[in-house]
Amino acid sequence: RKVSPHTASPATQLLSNNRYTVTLTAAGSGHSTWRNLAVTRWREDATCDDRGSFIFLRDVATSRVWSASYQPVGVAPDDYEVMFNEDKAEYHRRDGTLTTCQQVLVSAEDDAEVRRISISNIGNKPREIEVTSYAELVLAPHSSDQAHPAFSKLFVETEYLASLGAILATA
Repeated sequence: RKVSPHTASPATQLLSNNRYTVTLTAAGSGHSTWRNLAVTRWREDATCDDRGSFIFLRDVATSRVWSASYQPVGVAPDDYEVMFNEDKAEYHRRDGTLTTCQQVLVSAEDDAEVRRISISNIGNKPREIEVTSYAELVLAPHSSDQAHPAFSKLFVETEYLASLGAILATA
């Protein structure tokens, strides 16, 4: 179903395999949990709706920055469409001659989420776009993080695993 990021109460989508869960809003914010642990930081606040895992895009030539969903940058696109399906959420936006599609899904077999972004240039000139992903990791019970968010941050360690091309986070 199509939803809008501009409603008084955010439209939400829940994707889960009964162990790993991703909650998303039409604006692109939300949070991830695994069993009883918060994977990413989130606060329930309909006025902000700007926490979660995000994809940022930057045009190298102009230094213009926007996000693949409406949040967290909040830059108004030329066109924006969100579709919540049974198995995934899709965020489509057009900014000038660039269109992006971000798909978010939870694996049915593994306790993992997948975020895929596709970028299309419908203009005549080549473009160089930097893509950066961001998530504020928690790896602790949500109640512990709410009570002491600064304390929670002290125990998340990350390392880059070159052989996998991945970042591993542990608490």
